[in-house]
Amino acid sequence: MKTTGEKIRESRTHLGLTQTELADKIGVTLRTITKYEKQGVMPRGVNLQRLAEVLGVSTAYLSNDEIVDPNYGLEEAPYIESARAAYGRKGATDVEQLLTQTRALFAGGDVPEQDKELFFQAVTEAYFANKQRASEKFTRKDYKK
Repeated sequence: MKTTGEKIRESRTHLGLTQTELADKIGVTLRTITKYEKQGVMPRGVNLQRLAEVLGVSTAYLSNDEIVDPNYGLEEAPYIESARAAYGRKGATDVEQLLTQTRALFAGGDVPEQDKELFFQAVTEAYFANKQRASEKFTRKDYKK
């Protein structure tokens, strides 16, 4: 198992970035990066998202010490980000959990990447459609635009 700090440091050095360069890319101070890497401070919210994006890993990989594969969650990342754009942090968390829980469907098999992509797309579209239906049904009329 690797800590979040170890994962950040490894990913940063793999990309050939200094702590200062990484700090500049995500919009934080050098001290913040040092805290993440050496003091075990966990990045949260937007900083976690920016770190993952710059380092080319998923937020799930960075935030879960049990995940050791840097490619973990990269297939789902575009869907999670589209949910974040449409429904905020809660929507992104919901889609991430949904896709993570369905990941077991692919365990041990040789499912073509195109089929995985279609599956993730269908699940995400179903989530969006149900959010929209729930909004239409349960939002008070005076709050609707």
